[in-house]
Amino acid sequence: MEMRKINLSRITAVLMAVMLAVAVWCGSTVSAAEKFGGVELGGEFGGYTIVDTSAAKLPQDAATAIGAANNGVLGATYNPIWYIGHQLVNGTNHLFVAEAVRSTKDRDTSIVGLVVNVPASEGYLSGKGAKARVIESDTLDPEVKDAFTSVTKELLGVDYKPVLYVGRQIVHGTNHYIVCEARGVYPGAKPYAAVMCINICDGNASLVSITPINASAGTKTATGMFGYAFTWLKAPH
Repeated sequence: MEMRKINLSRITAVLMAVMLAVAVWCGSTVSAAEKFGGVELGGEFGGYTIVDTSAAKLPQDAATAIGAANNGVLGATYNPIWYIGHQLVNGTNHLFVAEAVRSTKDRDTSIVGLVVNVPASEGYLSGKGAKARVIESDTLDPEVKDAFTSVTKELLGVDYKPVLYVGRQIVHGTNHYIVCEARGVYPGAKPYAAVMCINICDGNASLVSITPINASAGTKTATGMFGYAFTWLKAPH
């Protein structure tokens, strides 16, 4: 009888431990969903430590990196609009949304994604050896591309070009977030950066929102660049 009591006590203890572990795990899941807004990030944003701040609030290492990269680039200057974050690789990658200003007579401009790599070296803090990779457009996955084409053909007065795919959020259907170059359809219109949110549900696409990205924002908003505090998942390609 004593042995049976001991075994029952052990079984009870094990069950309580399992229940506690499940409760903690479920609590963490809820907290994560609340913290990250249920958004899964990928593409060029994957694997980065997110800073998410405007050009007006650049960290010193990011400002040094893009300054050094501009010194080594011919034919264009890249003005940061938003600093997304950094990734440790062979040195450090810094990821920006930027305005590219070409060294042409008309100073042609466009919105691009910009990855600046600063190699690990003694001159790291000065940005020594910094090199830039320009992302001018995103081809998008077929379903998202079709949705983008469908919703933008209904928009009048402004043209939109996909620059960087941000990620997705499972709601009623799926929301997809895309950094775009937006340009008014009139002579001399200058481009600006905006984040477009498109919902795809049961094969139907609808526009949720278009949010301009403000390079001169003095402080970071509570919700960050895209309206959510994102978590970043996939490795960049």
